Amino acid sequence: MAMQIAYIILAHKNPEQIATLIRSLANEDTSFFIHIDKRAGDEIYSKLVEQLTGIKSIHYTKRYKCYWGDFNIVKATIACIQDLMNSGRDFDYAILLSGQDYLIKPIDNIKEFFKKYRGQEFIESFALDTQNKWTEHESYYQALRRVNHWHFRIRSKHIYLPIKRQFSQGFEPYGGSQWWGLSRDCIEYINSFIKKNPVFVNYFKYVCVPDEIFFQTIVSNSPFKNKIFNSNLTYVGWENSNPVPRAILGKDDLATLLNSPKLFARKFDITREPEILDLIDREILGLNLRQRRVVKP
Repeated sequence: MAMQIAYIILAHKNPEQIATLIRSLANEDTSFFIHIDKRAGDEIYSKLVEQLTGIKSIHYTKRYKCYWGDFNIVKATIACIQDLMNSGRDFDYAILLSGQDYLIKPIDNIKEFFKKYRGQEFIESFALDTQNKWTEHESYYQALRRVNHWHFRIRSKHIYLPIKRQFSQGFEPYGGSQWWGLSRDCIEYINSFIKKNPVFVNYFKYVCVPDEIFFQTIVSNSPFKNKIFNSNLTYVGWENSNPVPRAILGKDDLATLLNSPKLFARKFDITREPEILDLIDREILGLNLRQRRVVKP
C-alpha cells in the first residue's frame, strides 16, 4: 500500500519558491495544507494560488499574522491540522515544513523512509528542566523561563514579566525544533487533545517561542512518548553556532546536503542564492528544470 503523506507548509515569502517546493513533492500520494502569513499581503497569496492551479490536492488554510516567537505560528499550524483532519484526505504521516525548506532526498526515498519507520514519531523533544541543547546557548534558568514566566508581544517587541506562573498541572514542559513528521494516529491525538484542553492551549499564548514547545510538550506527555524518534527530519544551516538559524543555504553547501541523512533542508532563498535548488534537482533528485515545472495531480 502506498505511503500517503500530508505536507503542512507555513510560508510568508517567495511564491515561486514555495511553488517549486510543492511541485517537487506533488504526486498522487501527497496532499498540501498551506498557511500564508497574513502579513505577507494578498499579492503573494494570489501569485501562489495562480502558480499551483493544476495541483488538486492543495488546501489553503485561514491566515494569521505571524511574528517570530508568537503564538499565532502555533495557531497557523493548528489550523492546518484541523483542515487536514476535516478534509477526509487519507494520510499516514503529516510533515511540517516552511516555505523555505526543500527536499534533499528523492520522493521514493522519502516514502521508503516512512515505510521503514512506520509508527515512529519524528519530533525533537527534550525536557526543559534538564540540561539540553538550549542550555548550551541560554542559561538553565532562561530555558525554563520560556514557559514559567509571562511573555507578551507588543507590536514587534517581546515583553518579559519577572512573575512566575504555574505550568499546566500534570504536564512536564518539553522543547525542540519546530519542524516534525508525525503519524496519523499522533495527529489525531493532537487534534483531539487541543479540543479537550483549552486551558492548556491558552497557557501557551504567553510562552516565549511556543512553536518550539507546544507540540513537543503534547507528544512527550502522551501515549506516543515511547515512539518518539528524537530527531526532526530537516537539516538546518547554522551560522557561527548561533541558536537562531540565519544562514541561507547556497551552492557552497551542496556537498553537505549530498551527505546529510536528513530528508529536507532549510533555509533557502532564491532571491539570494538562485542556483541551489536547480543544483539539488540535478545532483540529488535526478530532475531537470522541465520535470520540476510539470504540474502534477
